[in-house]
Order: sequence, then C-alpha cells, then structure tokens
Amino acid sequence: MNILTQLRHRTQRFLRNDRGAMPVEGVLASTFLIWWYIASFQFFDAFRQKNIDQKGAYTVADLISRETDAINADYVEGLNTLYDFLTTSRLPTTIRVTSVFWDNDEAKNKVAWSYGTGEKPGLTTTDLQGLANRIPNMAIGDYTIVVETFTAYEPMFNIGLNAHWFTNFITTRPRFTTCVAWDKEDGSIPACIYDTDIDPSDNDSDDNTTDTTIDPDTST
Repeated sequence: MNILTQLRHRTQRFLRNDRGAMPVEGVLASTFLIWWYIASFQFFDAFRQKNIDQKGAYTVADLISRETDAINADYVEGLNTLYDFLTTSRLPTTIRVTSVFWDNDEAKNKVAWSYGTGEKPGLTTTDLQGLANRIPNMAIGDYTIVVETFTAYEPMFNIGLNAHWFTNFITTRPRFTTCVAWDKEDGSIPACIYDTDIDPSDNDSDDNTTDTTIDPDTST
C-alpha cells in the first residue's frame, strides 16, 4: 500500500468519525457567540445614534421654521449647542443652516444666506447645484430652510465598522413668514437675501423686502 492510499484511507476514517470533545466544541461555539453578541450590540448602537441624530436635526429645523424674527450667527451656534444636548454626543458635531430660494429667470435654486458652525463653511450657490435633487420643487417667491447636521461617530469595538460621520439633510419651509431673514449684525437691515457684491455698510440688500415686522438692528 503506497503513501497516497494510506493518506486517503486515513482521511476517509477521519471524515466518518463522529466522536468529539464537548469542551473543545464549547470553546469554538462560545467564541462565535461572543463575537455575534458584540457585533449585534455595536451595530444596534450605531443605528440608535443615527436615529437620535436624525430626530435632533428635525428638531433644529422645526425651530428655525417657526421663527418670525431675523436670526444670526449666535442663534445658529446656540442651535449647535442644543443639538449636542439632544444627541448626547461625546464627539464633535457641526450644523449648517442655509436659506434657499428658486430663481425662475435662471431656472435653478440659489443660496439666500448660509452659515456653518465650527470649521464648516457656508454653502454657495455653486455648491448647492450638486444638491439640487434633494431640494423640493418651489414656486416663484418661495423659500426653504436647509439644515445639515454632521456628527462624528466612533465604534466601541473593532468589528469592521469604521469611524465616520453621520449626516442629515433636512428641508423645511418657513411656517409663519415668507422667509427667515438673516441678521449680519453689522448695522445693516436684516434681509431674506444678501448679495455679497453689495457693500453692507450701505444697509442694502437685494431681496426687496418690505416686511414692516423686521426692524433694523439698533443694538450697540
């Protein structure tokens, strides 16, 4: 009997053997069960945090949509603090608020004003075109508020889920006014649209707003 025949017979006997050791099998099974339990907990936590972040983003968007007075940078920074509280995030978060209107002459959405917290820059009209499919159709003269939130997430266990950012993109129409005006806090009159080509020292804006409920900033 040659070596190959002996090897084949031994392999066949091994495959037919149904004997086993429960401690060894227990170690193998428990290892898989422990990994499965940790992985389930990790993915559940990730989905839980994503859900909390989404609810926080909708809360921030709803607050802005109810504003009848002009808002400013301090207001948005305060919303970021509120968002941190709502999401109980231990890691950095940023938000960006943008007022968008439809320009019928150029047939595209344009940025009226935009502000981002932290190091997040405001949106430009050029940047906005890449997000056009996420903005609902608007009639001429309509505005919508876009709230973006960014929350850092780091998994507790290394199971293949990498650290990343949870993002939300919420669009909300102002509830009680045509638009939510922006106060630049530079002495200019709060306006729905600010044209960067206009010198703010002239207290000019290009929205043609005649809403008497928006009073000039008289703070010193």
